[in-house]
Amino acid sequence: HHRFTTVSLTSFFLFLFQQILSNARMSLCRSTISLSQFTSRGGLRRPPARSTSSRRTVRTHIEMASNANAGGGTENAYVLLTLEYVPNMLEKRGPYREEHINGAKKAFEEGTCAMAGALTDPVDTGVFVFKNVDKDYVENFVRNDAYYKAGLVPTYTIRPWMVVVGN
Repeated sequence: HHRFTTVSLTSFFLFLFQQILSNARMSLCRSTISLSQFTSRGGLRRPPARSTSSRRTVRTHIEMASNANAGGGTENAYVLLTLEYVPNMLEKRGPYREEHINGAKKAFEEGTCAMAGALTDPVDTGVFVFKNVDKDYVENFVRNDAYYKAGLVPTYTIRPWMVVVGN
């Protein structure tokens, strides 16, 4: 649905944030985050202290995201998988594309893959956002992926993704 004329890592992550935000409700710290809570450097301003008891219950959004990724919160924990494709991927992927897409759809239907797709201009990287899984799950996903088995993915990265806006 979206067309990119120029793709950069920054615009890609902004796109991911927009997709996640459009599918999730903001319910952090029993209040809605407004743009006025962010500093010019992108950090969160500490809310004004109302009383001693409220100070004890206030947690920053960064702490909540860190706890979620460590398994200590109620938020989702995300893992970002990037598949680096071989040159001329569009010409080489044909015989393996259906199996590759079916694997992604299966993970989506199981609730472990939040979204997946390829970066364009050029098509050189595939990106998967997994939620509430560990690194071993993602490693197994890659080992069973049709593109990887066919030698179309020479390298890949698996990294925890600390989401601070959205869920």
